[in-house]
Amino acid sequence: MTEREYDKLIAAISGHFLTQELPDNWRDFSLEYLEEFITESATETYEYWHWAGLLSLIEEVAHTVKEFMEKEKNQ
Repeated sequence: MTEREYDKLIAAISGHFLTQELPDNWRDFSLEYLEEFITESATETYEYWHWAGLLSLIEEVAHTVKEFMEKEKNQ
C-alpha cells in the first residue's frame, strides 16, 4: 500500500468518527487547521476527546485494516 493509499484509507475511516471525512489531502493541512477540523467534526461520542487522541485512534484502526489487507494479499 502506498503512502497516498494509506492516507486515503485514514480519510475513509475517519468518517466513522467524524461528521465529515477528512479529505484525501489531510496531511497537507497545517497542524492548527487539522486540530480545528477534527475538533469541529468529531461525532457526539468523541466530542470531548482531545483531537490528537482521536486522530491516533483513527490511525490505529487504519493500521489494523492495512495489516489485514496485506496479510490477505500475501496468502
